[in-house]
Amino acid sequence: MSEVQLYQYHLVVKHWKGNKNANIEQFFNASHFFANHPTLEFFLGIESKNNEDYQVLLLSEDSVKSLHTELENFTSSKLSMIPKFQNVTYKKVKSTFIDSSQAFNKINKEIKKFNKQSKADSKLPVDVESYERDHSCILEVGWSMFDSKSEKFMDRHFCATEYKHLKNGQFVPDRKDRFNFGETVWESLTNIRDEIIKDLTGENEKGNVVFVGHDVQMDVKYLESMKVNVEEVINPAAYFDTAEMNAARVGKPNQRIGLGKLLDELDIENYCLHNAGNDAHYTLCLFLELCKLPLQSPEESSSD
Repeated sequence: MSEVQLYQYHLVVKHWKGNKNANIEQFFNASHFFANHPTLEFFLGIESKNNEDYQVLLLSEDSVKSLHTELENFTSSKLSMIPKFQNVTYKKVKSTFIDSSQAFNKINKEIKKFNKQSKADSKLPVDVESYERDHSCILEVGWSMFDSKSEKFMDRHFCATEYKHLKNGQFVPDRKDRFNFGETVWESLTNIRDEIIKDLTGENEKGNVVFVGHDVQMDVKYLESMKVNVEEVINPAAYFDTAEMNAARVGKPNQRIGLGKLLDELDIENYCLHNAGNDAHYTLCLFLELCKLPLQSPEESSSD
């Protein structure tokens, strides 16, 4: 397949639509184009650009030539052929069939999903510590970001000035002053919310973040109580719950192990948990480790 000339479908359409001819716009109207051309040879392939993989919809050279002839007859005009793209190769090329606008929309949606996840370079664990006697009172918020390209961490830890007078200690350790990875900042919950949004919705972040948590649904609920709509504001490419990941790894879907115990079981060094910033950092370390570990065999799972 690599020896056959392939053309990206959207570039083919863009090339001929550049003639600003209303008939060409009509010709490529998705509502009837695919139904009228069920024999076109479409493929899905992976293009690598700037060390990132993108999925693209491709057409065979024979299909492009056939469209060129048909389009010239349809418009009664002479149109330039698509230039051949030099030094462009595609990986994992596979044939796909499109015979309707519905089929095209489905494939296009899958391509967008693949490319969105491919661009998801920032891994984001968030952790929140609340008051042990009233969980609606958020005392600390921490988040850790890991850029998979640079392999660098960025850790942040905030304490809420509104509840400076409240301290845990009877049921949950109070370790808000023992952040291991930077400076603890005291701010109002409104300002903490603004910092979260600023970090996670920058030009290169929104839609490119993988949201990670140990009991991720609870973290999302806490953020939404701070008026951070995770789905709309951060728009994560995916969600991962490290507790669920480990349960799947060991073949025990109903098992949930606490963060500290799981870190110790996997020999991940950790200090001063129940500080929101530290917990976020170590959740990220746990996520990265779980991504490397193989699934346990039934025999290994039953011996635990």
